[in-house]
Amino acid sequence: MTSYKKCYELIQLANRARVNGNFTLAEKFIKQLLQEAVKTKDIKLINHAAETLLEHRRLHLAHVFKILKRIDPIQAKRKALS
Repeated sequence: MTSYKKCYELIQLANRARVNGNFTLAEKFIKQLLQEAVKTKDIKLINHAAETLLEHRRLHLAHVFKILKRIDPIQAKRKALS
């Protein structure tokens, strides 16, 4: 049986990783949270964990697109040609 304390700690770790910009580590913690939520067999917790994972992936993609837009297109073409 999984304790809710462990789930709460995973949420805190994922938040800290996301704030520090380590999206892959945050996603790892969220996936682990989803696994622990399935072990608890609590439907509300499973739904929240699944929604959190989807939202995190959406935010990560938005962050990646923001970084890609900052790259100068001409400079990117020069790098591709050389």
